[in-house]
Amino acid sequence: MKKFLMLTLAVVSAPFSFAQDSFFPIWGEEAEARGYTLPKPYGLSLSYMDMSNPITVNSIGLTGAPLLEAIDVDANKADFSGSNITLRGDVWIFPFLNVYGILGYTRGESKAPINSVTCDPSGLNFGELIACGALNTANELGAFEGQTFTLDMEGGTYGVGTTIAGGVGDWFALVDMNYTYTSIKAIDGDIKTFVAAPRVGHRWQYDGGRELRLWVGAMYQDVQQYLSGNIADLIPELAGIVGDGGFEVQQSADDKWNGTAGFQYAFNRDWDILFEAGFGSRETLFVALGRRF
Repeated sequence: MKKFLMLTLAVVSAPFSFAQDSFFPIWGEEAEARGYTLPKPYGLSLSYMDMSNPITVNSIGLTGAPLLEAIDVDANKADFSGSNITLRGDVWIFPFLNVYGILGYTRGESKAPINSVTCDPSGLNFGELIACGALNTANELGAFEGQTFTLDMEGGTYGVGTTIAGGVGDWFALVDMNYTYTSIKAIDGDIKTFVAAPRVGHRWQYDGGRELRLWVGAMYQDVQQYLSGNIADLIPELAGIVGDGGFEVQQSADDKWNGTAGFQYAFNRDWDILFEAGFGSRETLFVALGRRF
């Protein structure tokens, strides 16, 4: 992780000398002839995002033996908190169309309170019936009351995205869309995320290439989490009764939409900072430092 940060900072701060008469953006000269001020075509940005939101546990499956498959874990609501750091490279293909790639690292944790753990004795052999009965008795005695199952997630993230933008005068509107994939390393699994974020705002231009942009918007986020591992890492108390086995968990976000508001300030035509906050059932905080060439 430290090597990734050092390499990223070195890349972002290094002096580059791309030619100003770049092929991109296509139709850029025509747009500037009409009075539009365009950003430099290439960009690198380093960003950090913090997020917390409720999620739905769609399914919890236990595997490895008929007894495990007969167990039902009722824990359908969880709270997720996480963060990621990403390096993004982008290019304006047209004055209204930007495409980019994302490379980063994500950490997160979900905690779900356990409502009950029960066992269906149908089709089990004598030994499994004894364990099944012990489990149901433990549940009735409140052995799982107040317990939670916690999933720690971290791994590399990569993805692609695009931004479609337009404006009239100093007013602008855009839609940003991206798809990312995170491969979880501590336990088996992955997180697939699609994001679409429309925004509308106003800009103020100053001497020396300085510019301030303010906006409000919304964010649509479809998150699908698939995780698997050893049952002892999920519910140790259960593993003590039924023995070794595996688990498979599928989770998704409760609310796909939340509101956003933010600003971007360009110190000149080369450097800018961006801050955006999300509010609603999903709360986010996003900050980024960008360099254009």
